Amino acid sequence: MDDLGLSGGSFPNPVEWRGDNATFREHLGRLPRLAEAAAILGLTRTTTWIMPETPGRPSASADAAAHHAGVAKMHVERLDEVARILEPYGIRLGLEVIGVRSSRTGRGIPFVTRLADLDLTLGSLRHQAPNIGIVLDSWHLYAAGESIEAGLVWGVHRIVSVHVADLPASSSSDPNMMIDRERGLPGENGAIPCKDFLQRLKVLGYDGPVAAEPMAGCLSLVGGDAMSIARKVATSMRTIWPDDISRP
Repeated sequence: MDDLGLSGGSFPNPVEWRGDNATFREHLGRLPRLAEAAAILGLTRTTTWIMPETPGRPSASADAAAHHAGVAKMHVERLDEVARILEPYGIRLGLEVIGVRSSRTGRGIPFVTRLADLDLTLGSLRHQAPNIGIVLDSWHLYAAGESIEAGLVWGVHRIVSVHVADLPASSSSDPNMMIDRERGLPGENGAIPCKDFLQRLKVLGYDGPVAAEPMAGCLSLVGGDAMSIARKVATSMRTIWPDDISRP
């Protein structure tokens, strides 16, 4: 990567923190070694996604509030622990909100489905762990019907990573019809204004990584080898990159 003039963006959070406590503790125990390796490689940002719904729901509707509060408490406690281990290595943790409606099964209670809900539900993390921030994803913002301003509540300095994607070229622009795994390259459809999105972030002073996230189901990339896929993604990124800064 050094020889090619490349630098790393963000890496997936290696801790399974949503499930049982034994697995969480096991993963937490090996996190310092992984964090040290990431820091040596110059990877200083990691990301994870927040549950769009709770794991299951109580049988009595009267218990729904307590169940929701318990899930929020688990998120705050476990993510705070992860962040505290990452902090000495200079690694920031970004939280991504899943705004696509089709990602909700209905088996649980809606949890955090919009960035506007993040501060209401998990806002204490902003104060407990200064190395926790958000992932600002143009796809999920569009799916949730939110503007970029929803991602700026914690300030632009708390944006850890940015994701961009569009709808497939021939798909409906109706957010209710969106399926997370069916995406287009940035700028492919024009429904999601990725260039305006990046231009706004540039004006605000964001200087972190921007990742194209078309997912494996992107029809524009099916059947391509690694090099052809990389070229197509790079070309798509150039079409949305702000005109007055260096292109990727």
